[in-house]
Amino acid sequence: MLQKLSFISVLAGVIQKVEENTGLRCYDAVPKDNPVPYYHAEMLGSIPEKSKTMQKDRYQVVIHVHTEGNGSTKVFEAIQKLEEALTEDINLPGDYKVTLQVPNGVSQILNEADGTKHAIVGYDFVVFSGYKMKI
Repeated sequence: MLQKLSFISVLAGVIQKVEENTGLRCYDAVPKDNPVPYYHAEMLGSIPEKSKTMQKDRYQVVIHVHTEGNGSTKVFEAIQKLEEALTEDINLPGDYKVTLQVPNGVSQILNEADGTKHAIVGYDFVVFSGYKMKI
């Protein structure tokens, strides 16, 4: 059995897939005064996924979508790009496999003080680490 995959590998896989498929930058830490549009991926945590035969963990990620203001069209387009980008499984190192990659939907759309829009979209990634063995 493999050991549990690190948060860093999952977050790196998310960032890589978002950038590859949207053409926009995706950060884990946003530089000060960064121009919009961009994405910001944030790891919320992980929990073991119940299975009698497999070692699996559910990683919970939120992706912040930052766009220009002046209506909601641009933020909705960026959300749609994100959803389409993550219809492909993220890439993970070694023998780790994504068994489930599911969006949890948009939890909020905010109007920021500087006139930009900010949406928050949740995702769950269930990662298979190996089979359990009886001794």
